Amino acid sequence: MNKLKYKFLPLFFLMVMILGQACKKDKLNFEADNRVLTDNRVNSTARVINLALYNQVIANGDSLTSFLTPSPTPGTPPKLPGTSYFPGNGYLTKIWNVPQDLFNAQEIVKLDFMTRSYQATLGNDIKTEVKNDYNNPTDYFLMPTFGMEGQPDVVQIKRGVAAPSKPDHFKIRIVNLSGKIKNPAFNSSGTLEDLTGSVSLAYSDGSFVNPKTNNISSATQTSEYIEVPYGTYQFKVLMQDGRQMPALGSELNQYTILDPPTSTIPKDIMNSTALTYAPIQTYQPGGIYTILIAPQRFNYLINENAETADTYQNSFQVLNDNTAAVNNTYFRIQAANAWGTDAVSFKVDGKTIASDLSFGGSGAYSNFIQGSHTIEAADASGKVIASATQVLRPAQNYTVWLSPDAAGAPKLLVVANDLSGATYSGGPAQEDATYARNQYRYFFFKRFLNLSTGNPYITFTLNNGQSIAGGEDNPNAGVNLQLGIPLFEHPYVSSSYSQSPYEVMVYRSKPNVVPGVWANDIEVLKNDAFIANKDLYLRPGRALPVHEPGIYTLSLIGQSGTGSTPATKAKMIIIKHNK
Repeated sequence: MNKLKYKFLPLFFLMVMILGQACKKDKLNFEADNRVLTDNRVNSTARVINLALYNQVIANGDSLTSFLTPSPTPGTPPKLPGTSYFPGNGYLTKIWNVPQDLFNAQEIVKLDFMTRSYQATLGNDIKTEVKNDYNNPTDYFLMPTFGMEGQPDVVQIKRGVAAPSKPDHFKIRIVNLSGKIKNPAFNSSGTLEDLTGSVSLAYSDGSFVNPKTNNISSATQTSEYIEVPYGTYQFKVLMQDGRQMPALGSELNQYTILDPPTSTIPKDIMNSTALTYAPIQTYQPGGIYTILIAPQRFNYLINENAETADTYQNSFQVLNDNTAAVNNTYFRIQAANAWGTDAVSFKVDGKTIASDLSFGGSGAYSNFIQGSHTIEAADASGKVIASATQVLRPAQNYTVWLSPDAAGAPKLLVVANDLSGATYSGGPAQEDATYARNQYRYFFFKRFLNLSTGNPYITFTLNNGQSIAGGEDNPNAGVNLQLGIPLFEHPYVSSSYSQSPYEVMVYRSKPNVVPGVWANDIEVLKNDAFIANKDLYLRPGRALPVHEPGIYTLSLIGQSGTGSTPATKAKMIIIKHNK
């Protein structure tokens, strides 16, 4: 009997398993797909740059856009339905990577571009053929010939796709498609300036990047690609006489308005900030970029009530020629000497990153691969006077400071700098703060450090002890800073492009006394200390701005009180972290 029972047990369990599988049902995936475009389309090697701002396109006789022309309504414009190729609002975008499925067997597509709107427009319809050539990726620039002279309706320029020879570098070039502006705008400030001619690529201080990107004319059209170490830059485009060419801003409406005779950002119809808009951004390792020079549409003031009209002006725009991979490998680091001696050198894992830095001096940036690194500082004799080992992370920007500790001995302080241009705007609690951030490409950010002995608590202020923080800034930024202890949470304060002249002062404060007593032995810094090269403005006969955009660290270094000498007395220094 027992033998019979054991024989049926395996059969019983087998039947249970079969019934369990028969009753099992697949669980449905209820995850929502919120993508605007769900079609899996492969892009061709052809790209359309729509400088004429056409809003409709037909491919091989078939419309790809909506051709809807709603009548103007006050307030928020109506939400227009998208199409399969332009799901946002059914209109042609400014940059369009032409899908591969539009090309015929000969790898050609016939495109018609036009503008359809409720009101009359200036531009004529144009037709062109676009070719998908795997060996020669090409950009097709649709030029605003209704507002300019010197260029055809469509300009073809080949685009580079080969990666930089050095993996921690990016490639960049100039494409000059400028032309004479028809019917130049004017207001009571003056007539639109002429920005035709050859241009050169420069860093934020006006120094040229490379001879290969100098004096590029509209006849030459394009420079070679050059390679530059990855990092955060504010590239500027200079005319032959040193005048700066504007870029077209997007994050604030004020950055779309220019002063006609100077192409600068105006305060009002008769007063300019003397600042020419040029974006600050991080150029990624392996990236390929084009600085495009061409007429684009700006606004300008027409009366004292801040009403505007539009005009075209030659300007520049940064185009991404490839999609650079996320930087999970490299970081950037520089050295700064806040120790009371000259001729200090710095090494990272035995590689020199700065030599003979004087007191208050800083070195250029170097790129390294993320991981644990040993940093050393040596005096003029080569003796190592301070060292530190620290894990340094990818896509970060660091400054290593040689400064005194509380006992007066030299030590290394590694500070991470935020070059993202993003700020936290606060507001109600959210899961990930996605909608509580502002992203800027033209900003004036400053953070503060106390690296000075004899000053246990320091508060940085504006004129007459006024708080240096405002708006959405952290009210503790620059307040009661202790020796060698940076503020890590929201440490930057922000200024405006239209800032009035100001001074930065140092007060000796206490935890319960702010700002404290003015340190009149420490020289006050004026706003023009935040201008890297005044000749950039004065040489072409332009006015000086109040200050320049960028990411700055303002540090108090040196010594106060007993033991202080004229060479090592406490002073403020400025380091600008973007180039």
